[in-house]
Parts: sequence; C-alpha cells; structure tokens
Amino acid sequence: LSLDSFNLQYCQIGLVVDEPELDRALSGTLAVSAHIAGDGPGTGAAPEPVQVALAPVLTDSGSVAGVVAIEARVDYLPVLGDFQRSLALITIVILIAMAVLAALVVRTAWSSARLEHRLSRAENLAAMGRLTATLAHEIKNPLAIIRGSAARLGKLEPEAQRMSEFVIEEVDRLTHTVGRYLTFARGEEVSGDAGDAGAALRSTLDLLEGELRARAVTLAVNDADLAAAEVSLDSESLKQVYLNLILNAVEAMPGGGTLTIERAERGGQVYFSIADTGAGMSREMLEKIRNPFFTTKAQGSGLGLFLTRRLVQSAGGTLEISSEPGRGTRCTVRFPKHR
Repeated sequence: LSLDSFNLQYCQIGLVVDEPELDRALSGTLAVSAHIAGDGPGTGAAPEPVQVALAPVLTDSGSVAGVVAIEARVDYLPVLGDFQRSLALITIVILIAMAVLAALVVRTAWSSARLEHRLSRAENLAAMGRLTATLAHEIKNPLAIIRGSAARLGKLEPEAQRMSEFVIEEVDRLTHTVGRYLTFARGEEVSGDAGDAGAALRSTLDLLEGELRARAVTLAVNDADLAAAEVSLDSESLKQVYLNLILNAVEAMPGGGTLTIERAERGGQVYFSIADTGAGMSREMLEKIRNPFFTTKAQGSGLGLFLTRRLVQSAGGTLEISSEPGRGTRCTVRFPKHR
C-alpha cells in the first residue's frame, strides 16, 4: 500500500496523510499525523483542523496487511488557546506584583536610611545643644569680668579708653553670639529684628580687608551691591552669616584668587552671592557639608555652615551652595525684604 494509493482510497473523506506517518504505520508502528486542515461541515465555513491516527493491521505472520486510519477533529485547540492567554495574564500579574513589591522594598529601605540619617542628625544636634549650653555657662562669667575690666580702663587716658571701647564692643558681640548659639541648641527661633543686609556686608568686608590683602585675594564687588536692603535679621547675625561664607571662600583659595560678590533683587527678595575661584567640591561633598560637625578643616568644628543656614532660615530665607571641581564654589543667600 503506497502513499498515493492510500490517499486515493480516502480522498472522499478528505483524508490526506504525510508520507513519514504512513511509512511508520506500514512498518508496523502506530503513527499520529500533525494537524491537518479538514474539509469543514460543507456550509462554507473554514476547514476545521483534524488529526489522523494510523494503526497497522498485522497478519498472523506479523506482516502488515493494511492500515486503519481514524480521523478526529482537534477540539482542544480553543481550550489550549484560552489556557495560553490565561497563563500569559497570570505571568503579567505576577511580574507587576513583583515590580510593586520591589518598589515597596526600595521605598522601605530609602525611608529607613532617611530615618537613620534623621536620628543621627538629632543625636548630633542634641550633642551640640549640650556642648553649647556648657560653653555658654563657662564663657559668660569670663566675658563679664573682661567687660568690667575694660569699662574701668575707659576711665584712664584717651588711648586706653579707645581700646577699652573696642574690647567692650567685641565682648558684647561675642556674648550675643554665644546667646544666639544657645538659642539654636534649644531649638528656639531667633528674634525677628530687622537689619540692613547691605550695610552689614559693607562692614564685614571692611573688617576682612587686611585678611583679603594678606591672602592675595582680589575682591570684585560694586558699590550698588552694598546699597541698603532691610531684611528680617539683625545686623550682628547678618555679619555672622557673611563672615562665615566669606572666610570659607577665602580659605578655599590658599594660593590667592578672586572673590566675587553680586546682588540681585526680584519679587520682593534680595539675593547675595559669594563666589570663589578655589578648587570646588564634588556632589558628594556638597551633600556632606549640610550636616553639622562635618568639616574638611584640621581645626574646624563643622558648625559654621550649619549655623549660618539656621540664621538665614530664621529670617525666612535660604542658603544655596553650588560647586564643581576645578571651577570654584558659589554661595547664594536669599532674604525676603522686611516689611
């Protein structure tokens, strides 16, 4: 029985079998064909897929006398398609659930890191509070003695009186500074006394004129940048802000350089920027300098920028620091104008 004669005998029922399956059946092995397009029900519908099972008919001697072919429609294909779609949907849902779980894990880890950072910061602030309270107690009595002695010197010759006035002025400023740091340590807000930001900047530059000259630092500032600008921070606090920022800029240029101070006003805000031509800082370093007690200076306390930022914020302002390695650093202080 050949493939052609087999297909000819069964052509009325549309049974067409590939040669490999028929060869296996003729050799005495059960064979099943692949999906074959059937003839359909005769209504013009698309042919339904079928499969054909070929079973050899053996004689008593074991030879193949013929092949029995059984044709059946493949009814499980729609079910298999539904199963595949369901499996794909389940896979997508599982992937989405895994992505959501991963996002929750990352968010939890990030929140935990932030909480740990805040706890560390709170511990540092508490330590700073204890240290400041101790320093305030130990410094106030010597300052009172120094001031009293300077007041007695003021009754002597004119030169001694002039020097005593300097001593009294600086002692009062130091006393005010110690009190302000103690206020910060307690978490209290400083008073909202108004001050002239322009005049405070001019006074600070006059005070540091000799320091700038000694360090070969060129000052670039216009008189218009020093004009009066009343803000909600007292003059002594303003001087402290400028002093910290300018000294940091000067120390960033050990071999000399240019210190540029600029001012701008817009939207009821006054901006002062202090830029140096030093080595600059990396992004990681910019993040670290926001923390109290972090310093790159051998004799530094790590509190200068932190307290400066607190002073600016107490007046409703902001302190922004931008820097790039090799391109220097710029500190921009924003104050709302006092009303």
